[in-house]
Amino acid sequence: MSDDTQLENEAQEEFDPITDTRDWSAVATELACFALARSKGKGLVKIINTKKLIMPFICIFEDYLG
Repeated sequence: MSDDTQLENEAQEEFDPITDTRDWSAVATELACFALARSKGKGLVKIINTKKLIMPFICIFEDYLG
């Protein structure tokens, strides 16, 4: 498996909003994840592209250590 294929598979991770206990938000663009993380004062851990038509990106956050 090539690195590109592996990255593509990771980007298409399944996301279940019911069972996921992480701090997350749905947004329309990847850039919105960065802006939201900054406004919340949190670190951005991961961006998941769900390929949905409305709010396709899921931003996963964590508290800053400090």
